[in-house]
Amino acid sequence: MKMLVTIGPISKKENVIKKFSQKTNLFRLNGSHEKISWHKETISLIRKICPNAFILMDIPGIKPRTANFHDIEIKKNQLVVFGKGEKKDNILEINLTRPIPKIDKKLDNFSLSDGHFNFGLVKKDKNYVIGRSYTNFTLLPKKGINFLGSKYDENEQFKVYKKFINQINELDIDAIGLSFVQTGDLVNKVRNITKNLVIISKIENSEGLANASNIIKNSDAIMIDRGDLSAEIGLTNLYNSVEKIADFTKSNGKPLIMATENLESMVNRSVPSKSEVMSIAHSASIGVDCIMLSEETALAKNGIQIVDWLSNFLLQASTIKQRTFDKIKAKKFPEIWEGLEHFNLMPKLLMTKSGYALFDFLAYHPNSAAFVITNNKKIINVAKLFANEITIIFKDITENIPIEILWKVIEQNKNILFNKSNKIVAIYVSKYVKSPRANCITIFDKNDFI
Repeated sequence: MKMLVTIGPISKKENVIKKFSQKTNLFRLNGSHEKISWHKETISLIRKICPNAFILMDIPGIKPRTANFHDIEIKKNQLVVFGKGEKKDNILEINLTRPIPKIDKKLDNFSLSDGHFNFGLVKKDKNYVIGRSYTNFTLLPKKGINFLGSKYDENEQFKVYKKFINQINELDIDAIGLSFVQTGDLVNKVRNITKNLVIISKIENSEGLANASNIIKNSDAIMIDRGDLSAEIGLTNLYNSVEKIADFTKSNGKPLIMATENLESMVNRSVPSKSEVMSIAHSASIGVDCIMLSEETALAKNGIQIVDWLSNFLLQASTIKQRTFDKIKAKKFPEIWEGLEHFNLMPKLLMTKSGYALFDFLAYHPNSAAFVITNNKKIINVAKLFANEITIIFKDITENIPIEILWKVIEQNKNILFNKSNKIVAIYVSKYVKSPRANCITIFDKNDFI
């Protein structure tokens, strides 16, 4: 597995990013926090230190957050109004950044901060909710509010995405993270306005979970945010839901990222909790490609130590056996992918103009390495997310005879292609078109290129 680190106020330092870049080239920025100018400066700093960095910008979603700029102490049984509601002298009022979603009329509780702090629901209006706190706690700035079974207006969601995308249009990023995705149609709408960016969809509520298969098919990669997901579907449903999302994602050959509370206990201690170790091991067993660190690297003073520990652990986790996933039948030429079972010991070389044949290949061979010849620059970035060893050979595929292109590329890259074996198996899969096409599996021998 790989590591995706979040850069925040504590880690936006040259020496810290330099230390991180020795362990990973995958970086994340959270668009819900800081100004665009801050993110622009941070991206420039990352690029200066790690030119080959993969930079993900998480786009703020439609989920409402508390609009407090300072910590607020909340007492057990204290009544709090969230949103613009009934102003009373004895009730604390905390504004929200966005409207409250559609929720079940029978709902009797809600939570803050990824389900960490719970409230009994006393009253609900379209503009506010009144809740009674179950515990004493400190509410940090801009924490999310979650309701079990919530549904968001997808048109409003797209407006939020579009507005923010326009604001970051000039930033040098590689991917965007879409919060609270509920349908694959929404993903496609975003794709039409961000054609060159990798789209990472976050499945975080009951609607997204219900439509997980369609979302995954239309996304470039998937992130499981266990914090929001558990707060939206209930803790008892979390395990099976994570397994379901992982199964759909790996069956489609897409990269999978596990987020939220991976090593949160290390913010205040030198070693993780036993449950965190078991959780990361479980992620390895279900085919997770990247472990994402959020507050652990954005806000913790010991972020370098946390990254070092995780880097060492991930090396050991590579030996954890992955469970078998049900294969979703490839849309394009499943016979080719099934036929590769006969060549398990040979390195694989895929030639695919669009690059998306890589997903079909990994759906059938989830633990395999591959070389990929492609025109698609986006696939270069998607490949960085896979735990698999994927080597991209960028080639402007304009010639009409695939075998000639293959021969030229192999000749140019023979040192890396035949580094571990004297033979390679090359696969060419054409696009669906009515005109004649060639789809083939070809074995090449190193001696033919001496």
